[in-house]
Amino acid sequence: MTDSDFEQRWRRRFLERGAQWDDDASIAGWTPTGLNSRVRQFRYWWKRTSRPPGRWLDIGCGAGTYTRMLHAEGHQAVGLDYSAPSVRKAHDRSPLGIDWMAADIHHLPFPDACADGILCFGVMQALAGPEAALVEMARVLSPGGELWVDALNADCLPTRIQEVRRRRAGRAPHLRYDTRSGLLSAARNAGLEPVACHWMPLVPGRVARLQPAFESAPVRGLLRVLPPVGSALSHSFILRVRRV
Repeated sequence: MTDSDFEQRWRRRFLERGAQWDDDASIAGWTPTGLNSRVRQFRYWWKRTSRPPGRWLDIGCGAGTYTRMLHAEGHQAVGLDYSAPSVRKAHDRSPLGIDWMAADIHHLPFPDACADGILCFGVMQALAGPEAALVEMARVLSPGGELWVDALNADCLPTRIQEVRRRRAGRAPHLRYDTRSGLLSAARNAGLEPVACHWMPLVPGRVARLQPAFESAPVRGLLRVLPPVGSALSHSFILRVRRV
């Protein structure tokens, strides 16, 4: 399977999801418990930073879960997704004052240095690689503007085991995974400097009752001070970078 085939397969899948499903989680390709956990963990780190109201893009907005958060905080929020059905549903369920558009992350319909910040969640794993998308997002960021981008963690132990089994079974890659160091290197090459990395542990749905323990202060502290542990246990991570 070529890189183009991989990306086109995911584009078709998200178009179908946007047309078929109505709830935010299904449109985004998550279970309800998985999306709720991701949102909680994002909110935890987001609330520990401060920023004045500004123009923020939510790239890969899906049904608009994070776009509405930005709007509620007083930001000029713009939600973008290449799935037009998802964008229409995001528009219909959201308050006035949010701009919505169908657009591709590789060709953003904005001038240079026009955004104060960008959220990009649930996108990297559906791309053949992060490099071109990071360059394009860096282009539209104002100097000093922040990008919060998440990725599925290639170093997560359960993920590594799962992928070995998948290869042995002769199955094609389902998703693409990034390492923290690899994504950070690609971000630096795009002119973005690191601010922080936040590990995102996510337990399987069948043991969802254990998720609060992984979101507790002691575990968060452990993952922060021992990055190898965070890398081994975390399903994904958020990389915060800033345009130089």
